[in-house]
Amino acid sequence: MAASAEPGSRTGYGALAAVLAVVLLAALDLTVVAPILPTMISDLGISPVDADRYSWIVLSYLVAYTVTVPLTGRLSDFLGRLPVFGGALALFLFGSLLAAGADDLTMMIAGRTLQGLGGGAMLPVSMALVADIVPERQRASALGLVAAVDTFGWVLGPVWGAGVNAVFDSWRAIFWLNLPLGAVAAVLLLVARPGVRGRSTVVRPNLLNAGVAALFLVTFSLALSTGSEGGLEAGQGAGTLGSQTNPLADYRWPILAVSAIALVAFVALERRSNNPLLPRDLIASVRFRLANMANFLIGGALIVAMINAPLVVALLADTDAVPRDTALLLGAFTLAMTVGALAGGRLMQSAGAVAVAATGLAISAGGFVVMHFWEDELRLATMSATMSIAGLGLGLVIAPMGETAIRAAGRASYGAASGLVLLARLLGMTVGLAGVTAYGLARLDALIAGLPPVSPIPGESASDYFARQQEYLETQLIPLTLDVIRETFLLAAAVCLVAMLVVAFIRFQRE
Repeated sequence: MAASAEPGSRTGYGALAAVLAVVLLAALDLTVVAPILPTMISDLGISPVDADRYSWIVLSYLVAYTVTVPLTGRLSDFLGRLPVFGGALALFLFGSLLAAGADDLTMMIAGRTLQGLGGGAMLPVSMALVADIVPERQRASALGLVAAVDTFGWVLGPVWGAGVNAVFDSWRAIFWLNLPLGAVAAVLLLVARPGVRGRSTVVRPNLLNAGVAALFLVTFSLALSTGSEGGLEAGQGAGTLGSQTNPLADYRWPILAVSAIALVAFVALERRSNNPLLPRDLIASVRFRLANMANFLIGGALIVAMINAPLVVALLADTDAVPRDTALLLGAFTLAMTVGALAGGRLMQSAGAVAVAATGLAISAGGFVVMHFWEDELRLATMSATMSIAGLGLGLVIAPMGETAIRAAGRASYGAASGLVLLARLLGMTVGLAGVTAYGLARLDALIAGLPPVSPIPGESASDYFARQQEYLETQLIPLTLDVIRETFLLAAAVCLVAMLVVAFIRFQRE
């Protein structure tokens, strides 16, 4: 067994610094594709209206990230923090290698999936390390620091992506640069190794249950994201812009049935298992369940802002300015989240977790409502300001809900509890992304169903036909798409208000 770092020791904080560097690397890749997604889908030969397919460039990372979180938290309790971290980093770097060389959507999704599997292991283990090496009186602030580094990665992600793409004139350089950065992080981990704690339990993680849970999440996300075809009738709606039929569209209900079977099987396996993936003592805690329910809802609201706000920029900005403007918009949002995460960790020590979280959710709901009133013109300063309100509110909630959930765990289960805290938020993000994609496409279908088709006129030149298609796009499809996106901001506000009710119930539960 490796030597254990004493809380607050120099070696302990050295290990924390090394881990935070890796967390930053994984967080960068969560949002790094946002500003360069239009360029990526063009280079990979994907139609810009095929949202149910190119959304998997983001969704594959999220799903893979999510399914590893509950397992790797427990795995780090069993094997020790460093072996799990090292393996995850290696997987992340190999995925980066595949993504950098991808020449079609399939290879890109494969690379992003491996990146997500590796990246998903890093954050829960880092939170477990915080619980290992930081004194209890400082734990809330330290968890806020981990959350701040994670969200700071989201801040840098769009800016990093846009900057690297501009300097190297290639989005592939973003993934190539992960390799030397990962090597530096590995060296930091090796230097800190003497202070990293070894295993804290002898109970083996339940791989079967984790596999069934992964099957549920993947099939459920597939079923949601293949629920609409964007108006594919010939000459109608998105079909005029080159959209292709989703090959899984005809199998949506069978995929959903597999998802339901997997969910039932997972629940049955968990109940019968002597070593459940979700610790029964934690699940039995009402406070733990409520905190993670709030985390789930926060994730759903968060992904709406992270994905749909950049879509507004892509629809309104000049093509050359899209990466820059997207980076500025998301930078303002996630910078506000970083400030909120740091403030939330400190404020909860005096005001209490429930009060801080409820205040944050009220602020974020107000921010999303104001975002609903964005105009059909690009007003970057106003948009950034309103997104910052939502970001500040969401940031305030992270540390209070994380600390509330982790307090229910014993020292030997810090890794598992930390993993479940992140799992709840990531599940919300994953389901939210798949759901908002399905809602957006279905809603857009309904809106454009009555529009006249754009069909070639006998004797019309190709240039004239293209001009009519462009006019149709600018005067009909883009305004309708913006209307749908603004509706999703209202949905996000409603989700924040529901989360407020969940948080309010925590006050009436004993610790």
